[in-house]
Amino acid sequence: MKKLWLVPLLLAFNAHAKDLELKTKITNVTVFQSGAQVTRTGSLTLPSGEHEVVIHDATSLLKKESIQVKGEGNFTILSVNHQVDLREQNMDKSKTAELEAKQKNLMRQMEDLSVKIEVLRNEEGVINNMQQVTPATEGITVEQVGKAQELVRVKLSSIKNDKLLLSRQMEELYEQYQKVTQQLTAIRTPKQNVRYEIVVRVLVKTETKGDFSLTYIVPNARWYPSYDLRVKNIAEPMVIDYKANVTQQTGEDWTDVKLKLSTGDPSESSQKPIVSPWLLYLNQHYVQPRQQSNFYRYTDAKFTKVNGTVLDRQTGEPLPFCPVMVYGTNIGATTDADGNFNLILPENASYLNLKYLGYTEKNVPIKASPMKIYLQPSNTKLAEVSIINEQEAGEVSAEDPQFSQFTPKVNEREKLYFSNGRKYGENDITTTINGNVEKIEAGNVSVAPSMNIVSTEFVIEEKYTILSDPKNIIVSIQSIQANAGYQYYCAPRLEKDVFLTAQMIDWEQYNLLEGQANVFFEGTFIGSTVLDTRFLTDTLEISLGRDKSVKVERKKSKEFNKRQALGSNNIAYRYWDIAVRNGKQQPVNIMIEDQFPLSADSKIEVKRESKGDGKLDDKTGIVTWTYDKLIPSETKNTELKYSVKYPKGTFIGLD
Repeated sequence: MKKLWLVPLLLAFNAHAKDLELKTKITNVTVFQSGAQVTRTGSLTLPSGEHEVVIHDATSLLKKESIQVKGEGNFTILSVNHQVDLREQNMDKSKTAELEAKQKNLMRQMEDLSVKIEVLRNEEGVINNMQQVTPATEGITVEQVGKAQELVRVKLSSIKNDKLLLSRQMEELYEQYQKVTQQLTAIRTPKQNVRYEIVVRVLVKTETKGDFSLTYIVPNARWYPSYDLRVKNIAEPMVIDYKANVTQQTGEDWTDVKLKLSTGDPSESSQKPIVSPWLLYLNQHYVQPRQQSNFYRYTDAKFTKVNGTVLDRQTGEPLPFCPVMVYGTNIGATTDADGNFNLILPENASYLNLKYLGYTEKNVPIKASPMKIYLQPSNTKLAEVSIINEQEAGEVSAEDPQFSQFTPKVNEREKLYFSNGRKYGENDITTTINGNVEKIEAGNVSVAPSMNIVSTEFVIEEKYTILSDPKNIIVSIQSIQANAGYQYYCAPRLEKDVFLTAQMIDWEQYNLLEGQANVFFEGTFIGSTVLDTRFLTDTLEISLGRDKSVKVERKKSKEFNKRQALGSNNIAYRYWDIAVRNGKQQPVNIMIEDQFPLSADSKIEVKRESKGDGKLDDKTGIVTWTYDKLIPSETKNTELKYSVKYPKGTFIGLD
């Protein structure tokens, strides 16, 4: 009878258990917004008795508290432990003993050679003394002197050759001695990257095949979304190519694995916020709570660009493939090989967040482009790397004058905020409740989004290989044909160009996250925008950029662009003719916004003369003209007319 066991990490072990090594392979990976859950599987034959199944091939960077082991077979898992790899330590001890013995032997050989060389030196001294013998020496004949000199020559040559040979042997032995000493020093030096092993203690009644599944969480992995928005023409649906940018530096390669992409983030705290007492102090300014705003409903002027370079603080070298994220969002980019990045910013973006393996995480206020961001190398050991969440308050605005892709704002208003909310679709739902998994099958789709109570998962059908390096791998999530309504927009007082916007209803079913998007209109790439899904609205509106085929012209009428005096006041008149023409091959819907000025002084009086067929917002002074189904080559004309009375001796600025 087979049994399925799930055992948490324990610390109890039996020192007498027999070791069995289990080879495992990564088969499944769930990538979170920060971190990943890795699943390894392996099988082996388990003899009867109590054994310790040892796994050496898991990365040392895993979070030990996240380890779980499942075993299928006729055996019982008694405990699971994550510990320093004793095998490597024992190998080091054995290697140390071997090298120490070799070092001692080399030292003895060098001592022996030293003795032999010393003997030869003494012999050489004796021979050199024999060279002092001459015929003038008492009792020495010429014949004896000749024989002595011949002996000296032969013997001295032999001694010098022996000394040379021994010196060469001594040099070779010393080189070997140095290498052994270096190897010993390397082994004895404390290692920064300690290797770990996972030990599973099992009890087997009879010999059986054991199938093991090991899961654990690793940091230094993440994904963020990006999109390609394709509109063939405004009479057809918008195609959204939903993609994920996946990167990992976990210390192990993911080879031919099945991927899941989760919107969850295990690095974030699960603790609910706590409302603290609200204390008032003298001279303390009131902080406005964040509220909902619909100001940006028809405009994408809130998006600005920022670019810069990420560098090493110590060396000044660029950091390639470094993720640069807008703090608190999924919007991000990755530096190129030279450390450069370009990023589209959503509304209220204040900080950039940078996490790069081997460097301290940093939150950087967004400033005018180009930015230079320096990261400080971290002294933390790789085996002890942890992700630290930092939260910094404040808002920094960044307006880029080069940014001309998106719709301009009609006027400046106070920036308000509101909380995020998201609904989930009902396609292929996998719900996990108290460990029980239930799956509801749906249609044939390449990616099955699932809702896991607090997060959404995308199951990728194709297998991927993602190496442990900083490079991004683009993973296709799904291609969506979204029924979108298209509307053109123009604020001619600020920008003469007309912008195409798309409105998506029921967009929550697609589980879209905020991210950068490349826009393709009528087969041509026209720029980048941001798909901003953070705000709770019934309709998701996306700016698709400029369309030169639809034109709006705003020009002054000479009759009413004049000034006259009336008593102690001056009166300035403005009369604007506004014309819109559809140059496309199909009908279009277009919205035009202009505005009456508002008086900020009781001495200034604004009189609204005419707004044609426009709709007026009395509080803001904004006039909206909406023309539905403007047919090809059709032109619509309207007007905006007003006068402003103000005291003589003063002036006002009117366009």
